[in-house]
Amino acid sequence: MSPNLPITFPLGSEEKLLRVSTTEGYNLVEYTSAPDNRYTPEFIDAYLEALAFIRIHLEPKVLITTSVFPKFFSNGLDFERAIVTEGFMPDRYYRLMRAVMEFPQPTIAVVNGHAFAAGFMIAACHDFRIMNPNKGYLCMNEVEFGAPILPPMMSIYRVKFGTAITQKITLQAHRFTAKEALANKLIDGLGGMEEGIALAEKLSKFANAVSYAAIRKELLKEVITDTLSFEQDTERLTQRQELEDDYYEKKGAEIEKKLAKL
Repeated sequence: MSPNLPITFPLGSEEKLLRVSTTEGYNLVEYTSAPDNRYTPEFIDAYLEALAFIRIHLEPKVLITTSVFPKFFSNGLDFERAIVTEGFMPDRYYRLMRAVMEFPQPTIAVVNGHAFAAGFMIAACHDFRIMNPNKGYLCMNEVEFGAPILPPMMSIYRVKFGTAITQKITLQAHRFTAKEALANKLIDGLGGMEEGIALAEKLSKFANAVSYAAIRKELLKEVITDTLSFEQDTERLTQRQELEDDYYEKKGAEIEKKLAKL
């Protein structure tokens, strides 16, 4: 069956969280979830459905992802809902990271506005990033509100950009302007859809390259493996924290005894 395009997701829903269309040179995913394209459970489900639809029903072409809202590419996770939704990280968010990282064709994120936290992270999962030079920041601000950065959420930055800049991303919550992002090689160019389309034209020769996705999987093997290890990582982090707590409890008692003798 050949679907009529553009088409919105979730399929069959009055909600219109994403829109998929195609042109001669590229397939396009547009975020349409007002006001700021938060990664809610529903948005992620719709996103996964959209990517599966493109893989199954559309011709293999470079994939461009952007937002219809000029202020926001994405403002990140809906944190309150994420922490109360069972299986949110392994079954939804990590699966989405994999779906982007394992997409068969080249991928480009056209970051037209702010990309915060998960929005920055999913942009990083794309092969290339073009950013609006006049509006928006890239920022991973979990440290500012006490949220952890779990293994794949850290390794995507470390693998893509290196440890030094990842420290600035994660421990300083630095807000990168487009020019700063380009200088630090977080993005591949300045501009908007015009520049994204020009890049897609250059990459179109790889759209049917059967080895493209396999090479990318090897390049991002650490990150992909991390997305599949949620239970083990959670258990390991819990055990490590318990050991640390036990150590400092004992060390604190030793110090108290020594202080009492001074």
